Amino acid sequence: MLAATLGRDRKQKLRRDWESVKVGVMKMALIAKFTQHTDLKELLLSTTDAKLVEHTANDSYWGDGGDGSGKNMLGRLLMEIREKLQNENNNIFKR
Repeated sequence: MLAATLGRDRKQKLRRDWESVKVGVMKMALIAKFTQHTDLKELLLSTTDAKLVEHTANDSYWGDGGDGSGKNMLGRLLMEIREKLQNENNNIFKR
């Protein structure tokens, strides 16, 4: 919550390379979130193969822009992480 609040504060200076690293930073944060919190991992896995969309009119990069025209990068990353977690779970039974 604190990171999100700070990220929205336009008085905070962004690192110079933010545009080139922001997806990687978000991906690392999401991996940490879903590997450290079993309940959230199970919730993400329970979406099986559903398309995940961050539906918000306030953000057309991380979200869908409210009308589906946005990039939905958060949804895309969540689906990518979900797939990795699903494969990880399947590999447990193959050992």
